[in-house]
Amino acid sequence: MTSIISRRRLLVAGAAAAAGIASTAAHGEANPHAGHNMGAAVEPDFTRDIDPDAAKAFVMPEVRASKDGVLETQLRASFGPVTVDGQAKVARTFESSYPAPTLRAKPGDTLKIKLINDLDEVTNLHTHGLHVSPSGNSDNVFLEVEPGTSFDFEIKIPADHPPGTYWYHPHVHGKTYSHVSGGMAGALIIEGGLDELDGIKGLTEQTLVFQSVEFDETGTIVPADNQDIHRQTRTVNGQINPTINIKPGEIQRWRLVNATPETFILLGLEGHALYQIAKDGNALNRTRRTDQLLIEPGRRADVLIKGHQFTGAYELRQLLWLGSERQFEPDGLLATIVVDGEPVVGQVVPQDLIPLSENLSGLTVDRTREIRFDVKRGDGPTQFLIDGQMVDMSRVDQTVPLGAFEEWTIYNDSGEWHPFHIHVNDFQVVKVNGETVDVVSWEDTRGLPPFGSITIRHRFLDFTGKYVYHCHLLFHEDHGMMGVVEVVA
Repeated sequence: MTSIISRRRLLVAGAAAAAGIASTAAHGEANPHAGHNMGAAVEPDFTRDIDPDAAKAFVMPEVRASKDGVLETQLRASFGPVTVDGQAKVARTFESSYPAPTLRAKPGDTLKIKLINDLDEVTNLHTHGLHVSPSGNSDNVFLEVEPGTSFDFEIKIPADHPPGTYWYHPHVHGKTYSHVSGGMAGALIIEGGLDELDGIKGLTEQTLVFQSVEFDETGTIVPADNQDIHRQTRTVNGQINPTINIKPGEIQRWRLVNATPETFILLGLEGHALYQIAKDGNALNRTRRTDQLLIEPGRRADVLIKGHQFTGAYELRQLLWLGSERQFEPDGLLATIVVDGEPVVGQVVPQDLIPLSENLSGLTVDRTREIRFDVKRGDGPTQFLIDGQMVDMSRVDQTVPLGAFEEWTIYNDSGEWHPFHIHVNDFQVVKVNGETVDVVSWEDTRGLPPFGSITIRHRFLDFTGKYVYHCHLLFHEDHGMMGVVEVVA
């Protein structure tokens, strides 16, 4: 039976999520955000007629692709005019584009990116999720490119790098929130892997970059510390409610990138299931069908969408999410999906994908560590802490030998969610709140539940140097919730 999601059911499901009474088994992981299965009931009159006058053609970001093993381009960082949903705004952007151009490369390629800083403050560049060197002029978040200068980044992608959906953004401590919310973010796609799999190869591909920022009455971005997340403008590829076209029976591949600074996106598509095939750039071993999908800030997910047999307009919504006493996201329309045209016959959602390269569960680790996230509120400024400390970029918090295989249990001593992210080396989640979970893929960002924990296992391979782990609520990161790890030979 085809699953149907009405707005009323979405709201009910969001409320159920707040009570923590269900989990999304399709993720292969505990997901206390999820509500009841919203596809259980079929409501007969849910489609809307297509209004061609109201349709807003979906626009994909500019694509800059590698050639002969090199992607050579520039990214100019500036504060100035930009068009958002057809309206003149003033924001911080790369290349005066909101979002920034999509970069496409292959394993073994080199990214040669000239970063030109026309801002009045320092900036830099981080390739979120890539397993590359954190040192020198590579993915080095300790670098600061001064105003009025440029810097040549050269990031060498290993020949065996996992293909998938990644993204890029600045990562200067204390300025990450304002730069990312201002629009300095774009998709980064490493080709291969699932692209060549039967049932996926040749499909129409859509890249959806979700962003959010608050503009004032003049159309200028509000200073980061003054922004209210619930007054922010939410966009998909810089558009408000664009129209995405699909034919009945057609399967499309959507690359979903949560490039917001702090928005938890609980995604649902009316009348359609979401068939997840990858997360954080890593292929799943099997397709996982779900009716709602939580994408935390910084995370990516690849899904397949099969156009409904009935033509009409369907809503892609950010569903009501009640994460904690201090965290919630209202239900809102993101895009309209128009099913129309000649039906496509014979396309089938593949079930078997790419086997997990290694399952780290049950293996003997070299060392275990415990790390604690916390928020201290009182009479003075709120403190966002890891192991009782705010970050000091000159301090090393974890020293790890190259090649080490470690298990980290990360505790959350606060009553709110924190998306845990670490640079360079992906991890596998083996426990949530002390309970063993199935490992379905590698990942680089995972929600840390309130007063709970996640246990991760990871290998520190290939690269020495310093990099960071942190909360990917970028306001929290900028205000102290980050640590430094150094991998040593």
